[in-house]
Amino acid sequence: MFTTRTVLAAVIAGILGLIGNAIAITALAGAELMPLILSAGRAFWSVVFALALIPIFARMNRATAWITGIVVLDLLASLSAKLIWGAGAPWGFVFLVNGVYALVATAVYALSARPATPARAH
Repeated sequence: MFTTRTVLAAVIAGILGLIGNAIAITALAGAELMPLILSAGRAFWSVVFALALIPIFARMNRATAWITGIVVLDLLASLSAKLIWGAGAPWGFVFLVNGVYALVATAVYALSARPATPARAH
């Protein structure tokens, strides 16, 4: 389940999800983009949360894994933003921008961690 390929896919997914989230925050709230992208804490937690995709995709069928991955990552990111780090934005906004993170991270992981399919003989 935890292989070099899946861990690397989760790391990349977390970072690209972070970038998507930062772009969403910048577009919707006018925040500075680069400090959001370059925040070591945000990057760390984006990757840690994305590691949850490894067991999700290993144990569920594709459609269920996609839905579960998006929901779990959105919940982890939003709950931690509001309850641990004290984000002052309304809940709806927090869920929206963290939904961008969750969608991007899940898509990147799903597309990069899937096992290679052998070519079919015709």
